[in-house]
Amino acid sequence: MTHVYLLYLLGCVVSLLLYKQNKIAAKVGFSISAIASGYGIFYFLMNLSGTDSFSLGENLLYNPTFSLDPLGNFFSFVVTLIAFASSVYAIQYTEEYEKKGSLAVMAALFNSFILAMLLVLSASDVFWFMICWELMTIISAFLICYNDSKASLKAIMIYLGIAHFGGMCIMAAFLLMANQSGSLEFSSFSSVSLSPVMGSIIFLLAFIGFGSKAGMFPFHVWLPKAHPAAPTNVSALMSGVMIKVALFGIIKFCLWLPVMEWWGLLIIVIGALSSLLGVLYALIQHDYKSLLAYHSVENIGIILLGLGTGVYGIAINSPTLATIGFLAGLYHIVNHAIFKGLLFLGAGSVLHATHTREIEVLGGLAKKMPYTAFAMFIGVMGIAALPPLNGFVSEWFTYQGMMQGALGEGIIPRFVFTFSVVALAVTGVLVVIHLKLYAIIFAGTPRDMKIWNAAKEVPFTMIAGMMFLVAGCFVFGIGASVVTENIMSVVTSFSGSYNAIPATGQIASPIGSTISLPIVAMVISGAMTLPFIIAVMMKANRTKPRETDPWACGFKYSKRMQITAGPFTGDLRRLMEWLFKSKPTVETDGYFGPVKYTDHPKDIWWNIFYQPIINATEKAADKIGCLQNGSTNMYSAYILGTLCLFLGISYIL
Repeated sequence: MTHVYLLYLLGCVVSLLLYKQNKIAAKVGFSISAIASGYGIFYFLMNLSGTDSFSLGENLLYNPTFSLDPLGNFFSFVVTLIAFASSVYAIQYTEEYEKKGSLAVMAALFNSFILAMLLVLSASDVFWFMICWELMTIISAFLICYNDSKASLKAIMIYLGIAHFGGMCIMAAFLLMANQSGSLEFSSFSSVSLSPVMGSIIFLLAFIGFGSKAGMFPFHVWLPKAHPAAPTNVSALMSGVMIKVALFGIIKFCLWLPVMEWWGLLIIVIGALSSLLGVLYALIQHDYKSLLAYHSVENIGIILLGLGTGVYGIAINSPTLATIGFLAGLYHIVNHAIFKGLLFLGAGSVLHATHTREIEVLGGLAKKMPYTAFAMFIGVMGIAALPPLNGFVSEWFTYQGMMQGALGEGIIPRFVFTFSVVALAVTGVLVVIHLKLYAIIFAGTPRDMKIWNAAKEVPFTMIAGMMFLVAGCFVFGIGASVVTENIMSVVTSFSGSYNAIPATGQIASPIGSTISLPIVAMVISGAMTLPFIIAVMMKANRTKPRETDPWACGFKYSKRMQITAGPFTGDLRRLMEWLFKSKPTVETDGYFGPVKYTDHPKDIWWNIFYQPIINATEKAADKIGCLQNGSTNMYSAYILGTLCLFLGISYIL
C-alpha cells in the first residue's frame, strides 16, 4: 500500500525536478505512473480481501492515518487499472501539449491526481478525507486547464461550483455524524445510534454531496462540459474512476447509517432517471467527447440501480436482494471504468489524428486508423452490453436484482422496481443506436478529404494503452465466474453485520432458478463466436473490395449521400423536442449547392436549475461589489462587525 503511494509521489517529484527537460519529464513522469499503476493493480488484486494501514506519525497535523478494507482495495484496484492504461497512453500523447504548457507540471499533476484519489479511498477520519477530496477536485481542475480555451475555463468554473457545493454537503454530513459519535474517526461511525430523522438528514446530505461528484441527475451538467475540455488521458481518469470514488462515499455512508427502505428506493429512482436521461442526451450529441460524457451519466445511473437494490435489500433484511444488488453495482463500476476509459482513449486518438470533435465531418477512418477503429468497436460493444464483453454481465446482474425486487411486497416498491426495469430496458435499446459512433467515424467514405488525407494511426504507446483496456473488456466478460467470486468476497466483508450472504452461496433468481456461475460462463463462452463472425465478414469485405461506386438510384454517387449521425435519432429527436429544446437551422446555397443543417440541442435542466442560480449570483455579486471600496477603515469595520456577529451567535447557541 505505502509502496504504491510512494511511487506516485516519486513520479510527481521527479517530473518537477526535470522541469527544464520538458519532453524527458513527460516520458519519465508518465512511465513512473505506469509502473506505480501496474504494481498497484497487482497489489490491490492480491490483497482484495485483506486490510492494511499506515500512519504518518503523531507530529503531523491531526495524526494522519490511512487504512484500506476490502471495499477500499476494490476501488483502489479500479483506480490503478485505468491509471495504468492512461499513463501508458499519455507517454506519447502529451507531446502535442508541449507548446500549451509544461509537460513536467502535467506529469506531476497527473501522478498527484491518482495519489489523491487513492488517499481519499484510504482516509480514516473526516479531516484527512476532506483534505484529500478537495485536493482531488483542485488538481483535476488544473489538469483541465491544459486545453486553454474559453470553453475549458467555463467548464472549470461550472465543475468547481458544483464540486464545492457537493463538498459542503459532504462536510455537513460528516460533522453531523461526528457530533453524534463524539469523534472524527470513521471507526466510531458504525456504532453510532441515530434517530430516523437525523439518519435521513445525514443520508440526504451525503447522497447529494457524493452524487454531484458522481454526475447523477440533476447534478450531471458539469460532465459534458468538463470531460470534453480535459486532455484525453485526464478525461479517461475523470470519467473512468474519479466519479466512482464518489460512489465509494455513498456506499460507506449507507453502511454506517441505519438504512431505511425509502433510501434504497430513492437511489433506484435517481438511477433510473440518470440512465434514461443520460442516454437520451447522448443520442443527439454531435461532439463525440460530449456524447461519451453523457454516457457516463447513463452508466452512473445503472450503477445506482444496483447499489440502490443492495441498500433496499439491507433495509428489508433480504440477503438475496442485498447480495445481488451490491454485486451488480460493484461489477458495473469496474466494467464502466474499463469500456468508458477505452472509449475516451479512442476518442482522444481520433482527435489527435483529425483535430476535430465533430462526428459529421468524419468517415472512413478505419482504413487510416485500423487499431483505433478496432479498439473503439470493442468499446462500443462493451457499452452496448453485447456478449461476450463485460458490460453484458453486470447489466444482467442488475436486471436480476430489480426483477427480484419487483416481485416483493408493497405497492410502492413494486412500482419503483418495475419502472426501473423498464427504464433500464429502454436505455439498453437506445444505447445500441450508439453504434453510430463507430459507423459515422470509421465506416463509409471520407466526408472531408482534407481531414482524411492528414489522418494517420496514433503512436505505439497510445495504441498499447487502448489495447490493454480492450483485453479488459474480454477478460471481465469471459472471466465472469472468477470476477464474481472476487467481488462477492468484497460484498461479504462489508455485509456481515446485515447477514447479506445466503448460506447456500447461491443467488436466488426471481424466476425461481438460481444464477449458477458455471452456467453464466457457458452462456458467455457460447456467445464468443459473435466477434469471430464479424471478423470474417470484415475480412471478406476487405478481400473483395467494390470495383464501382455504390448504387445511387441512377445518380452519380457522392460522399454527401452517406447517412450522417442525425438520421439515426431523427424520429426520437422530434418526439422528445420538449426535452432537447433544439433549434435546427437550414442554410442553402442555391438549388444545386449543398444544404447545411445544424442542430444544437440544449440540456433543459441547465435552464431549469442552474441558469437562475447563476443569474441570481451575478446580481448579488454586483450589489456586494460596492463593499470593496479600497478603504482600510471600512475593511477593519467589516472584520469587527463579523467578529461581533459570530460572538452573538455563539452566545445564543
